[in-house]
Amino acid sequence: MAKKQALGKGLDALFAPPPEEEAVREGEIIISAPIEKVYPDEKQHRKIFHDDTLQELADSIAIHGVISPLLVRKFGAGYQIISGERRYRASKLAGLKEVPVIVRDLDAKAAQEAALIENLQREDLNPIDEANGYAVLMRSFNLTQEEAARQLGKSRAAVANALRLLNLPVSAQSMLKQGIITAGHARALLPLKDEGAINDMLLCIVDREMTVRQVEEAVRNILEGGAPIQKVSREKAKNEVLLAQMKEVANRAAASLGRKVAIKDDGSGRGKITLEYFDSKDLEEVLCTLCGEDFLLNL
Repeated sequence: MAKKQALGKGLDALFAPPPEEEAVREGEIIISAPIEKVYPDEKQHRKIFHDDTLQELADSIAIHGVISPLLVRKFGAGYQIISGERRYRASKLAGLKEVPVIVRDLDAKAAQEAALIENLQREDLNPIDEANGYAVLMRSFNLTQEEAARQLGKSRAAVANALRLLNLPVSAQSMLKQGIITAGHARALLPLKDEGAINDMLLCIVDREMTVRQVEEAVRNILEGGAPIQKVSREKAKNEVLLAQMKEVANRAAASLGRKVAIKDDGSGRGKITLEYFDSKDLEEVLCTLCGEDFLLNL
């Protein structure tokens, strides 16, 4: 068995209260950083930020400001977020020009580890991002499931069950990330090894609003050689899949752009994309991003 790397004080220091709950360390100060100089970490394991809850936070920030500072590190001429990306995105939605930050002296690896641990301690992380986080943590520190569970204060069974979700096809993982199906539905599908059978079941779950118990019974029936579940019509199936895909694309675009994005597809491949902007300056930034820096020069 390969010898595990020494964790030293690295992991111990990371398993601390989330940054929004911890006191400023001695010698640290909170500063106001221009929001355009603050950048998300591209390796952030939390990928989905739902529009409705993000807007609620943005509305609160517009009134009360950012109560808890973001945790960042120096990154080129600006700052890279270690913890607080949701507050950062909500601040952009609220039209803030500056955000409060605490600057930590961390290298890229330590910052990524700290961000990973902070995210895994959140309660609103979707099951797939959580499972990916466990996998990265175990790989980064050469931990077993039991060791990772102990470090996170979770049971080994909870970590093992989360990791099993990564065995599902992309279609199931995508619908779970979007909240279209629950983790219970997803786990009930795991005994089905055939991707086509899983996709048929996914469409039936959405179309018929099946409970977890009903899915478990249907899967058991299939495995015991019973009659296959009645498939949803091809056209209806296509629409269900398209809606799920468009929702995920819109959420990813919103997370990347820091603004609401709506995508409407008419089913033929044609459709509309709607982007929200906050003021005239923000509109200029959107247009210059889409059309080039010189787009508005001759107006």
